[in-house]
Amino acid sequence: MSNGKFETLLGLVSEKRLRNSTQGDRGLLIASESDKGRVINSGAFRRLQQKAQVFPLEPNAAVRTRLTHSIEVSQIGRHLAQKIIEKFGVNAGNYNNLAAFVNNIETACLLHDIGNPPFGHLGESAVKEWFLELAKETPIPDLEGFDGNPQGFRLMSFLGGADNFGFNLTCTLLLSTVKYPWDINRKPKDKKIGIFSTDFYNYQLACENLGWEQGKKFPFMRLMDTADEIAYSMSDLEDGLEKRIITDDDLKKIFGESSFQSGVLSPFIAFKTKVINQAVTAAANKFTNSLDAILAGEDFDLIDPDSEIGDLLGKVKQFAIARIYSDDAAEQVELAGRSVIKGLLNHFGELIKLSEEDFSDLVRNDAKSIKNKGLDFQIRLYRRLPKSYCGKYLSEERGTERQRRAHLIVDFISGMTDDFALETYQILEGIRIK
Repeated sequence: MSNGKFETLLGLVSEKRLRNSTQGDRGLLIASESDKGRVINSGAFRRLQQKAQVFPLEPNAAVRTRLTHSIEVSQIGRHLAQKIIEKFGVNAGNYNNLAAFVNNIETACLLHDIGNPPFGHLGESAVKEWFLELAKETPIPDLEGFDGNPQGFRLMSFLGGADNFGFNLTCTLLLSTVKYPWDINRKPKDKKIGIFSTDFYNYQLACENLGWEQGKKFPFMRLMDTADEIAYSMSDLEDGLEKRIITDDDLKKIFGESSFQSGVLSPFIAFKTKVINQAVTAAANKFTNSLDAILAGEDFDLIDPDSEIGDLLGKVKQFAIARIYSDDAAEQVELAGRSVIKGLLNHFGELIKLSEEDFSDLVRNDAKSIKNKGLDFQIRLYRRLPKSYCGKYLSEERGTERQRRAHLIVDFISGMTDDFALETYQILEGIRIK
């Protein structure tokens, strides 16, 4: 294999940021460690511990949250990056660049779910549905296609820090998290958006800093996305076992008795270990053998669905859909969660529907205007919004005022944990009084 191609890949690892670091240039390895530190020390990352992976409001701490899932994805991503280095047989003398490459994949994996709203995918759907209904009166196209991916990019590149550059991550790391490199105005037909139009400038700046062509999928993103696919295929089965929705015998009937045999490990751990190792090896092989196409931004899966491991992962997904995701333990709370998200939007949506002048009265806390216009309820809603997010609303320059205001509300709600969303909804509905 050509080490020259791999050197080209490593050339995409850069310490350039949207805003120059106040610490100056400290080298690729330190820059990648700084990125990781910014992520794991952020409130947004910590809040993932109370956001569901599959089972919302789960009392059993052994069942995964978005946080524990993200940590597992990062371990697989790190393994995958190291396997690729091994296959290229790169000289260990290039340690800093290689370590920065591995760190970048690991941190991208830690970030992959950071924009997810409460209550998982039904939470995402609830936001989209609410804004599609609002569009009959006030279209907000960005949020009619709401998804955790563009919300995550917004958090990383704008919301997450004291200024308008979010965590001010390296451009390499930012692009490594973008699964869908387009906004609502540029997306291909039938594709999700990966960036809100209000945040697209930061994506463009990251591409410009790295010399990467806009609209093409960044090579490192493929490793993050593949690590996620491998991780959740196994973790969802294990959570199903933990909650006694399925048994080892159920799995043996589908995947074969021999897959679960081990002299040392428990049956499922033996199966899980074999699948992860096989999937990582297959993905690393595809990545190294297809590096020209990957560097050109071509779009394809690193695990061929028709391969042995691809077929097995496909069967795992179908089994999970049939037996785990459809179980009452998951569906009942998800349905309740959907009502919670829509209920929160119904209440806080009152702020979106105000005129710009009336909302300005709330922002300025103009007591006389608030009283004269009967905005007593609305000012109480406004006071519940985080001051940092209100500051971002005031400092944001792109998009219409109402668009920025709608993002302010969604920023608040999507950042909630499952339990805080439920508590806030109950208070607003008068079901609960603190």
